Amino acid sequence: MARAVAAKGIPPSIRVELAHAAVCLLAQRAGVDLLVVKGPGMDPLVAFDGRASSDVDVLVRPDQVGRFLDIARVHGWSARDRFETGSPFGHSTTLFNPTWGDLDVHRLIPGIGVAADDAFEVFWSQRIQVTLAGHPCPHPEPAAQALVLVLHAARSEGSPRAIRDVAHAWAGAPARRQADILALVDRFDAHVAWAAATGGLEAFRDDPTYRLWAVSSRGGGRLEEWRARVEAEPSWRGKVAITVRAPLVNTDHVAMLLGRRPTRTEILVEFVDRFRRGAVELATRRGRSRQ
Repeated sequence: MARAVAAKGIPPSIRVELAHAAVCLLAQRAGVDLLVVKGPGMDPLVAFDGRASSDVDVLVRPDQVGRFLDIARVHGWSARDRFETGSPFGHSTTLFNPTWGDLDVHRLIPGIGVAADDAFEVFWSQRIQVTLAGHPCPHPEPAAQALVLVLHAARSEGSPRAIRDVAHAWAGAPARRQADILALVDRFDAHVAWAAATGGLEAFRDDPTYRLWAVSSRGGGRLEEWRARVEAEPSWRGKVAITVRAPLVNTDHVAMLLGRRPTRTEILVEFVDRFRRGAVELATRRGRSRQ
């Protein structure tokens, strides 16, 4: 959720639209290819009526992410987390600007199985322009918008908003739109994540990413999540790296909760508490297995 911003008195919907225009203008001036993947510019058949946005979500051409982050920092955006700590998928980093609020910079869309560069090129080649606050902002075409929104719902642990997103963008879409969306699911090899959001995930129990999408879509404990992340990682080196990081404190997440960087004592307390919570989770799981 975005923090309070300096532009007091401006309705949130207007600030968010202005923020989208500012981000798009910044990218265009820097020569960075960027797509707005959610927000006020979504097609009405994708976003249900009244679906509000509090931040800016963008997908950046993967080999231009570093350049965009550097330019954003020069213009007053500061990092709130890193790709490695932002989510189990390592897909985005959140920046904050005291005027515009939060900006989620995606380098990939979780659930898409093809290479991030290839996926971006497909999105980019079929992009549309939506005018926000008087400025043209590139967006994926409507079927691609729907795909991105449903894949996001797949990792929202069944939240009411995610359920409503799927109902509107997918179940309530016209037959022609549904056919276009399913064609993208095939093209992007997004079948497992799609099933996690729309039903049928159990058909993919043998897929190495099954457990990760099960936890992401239904919820689960931290031990379940880390086990799922190890199983989903294709390389042994990656599996080892994830296992080593598992007991460490995510200081970026703690900082977001506190509103400041944690002290060494607070990090130590959180480190000890992680093991306590893990022990409780193990005991609970064993108790259920005996029932």
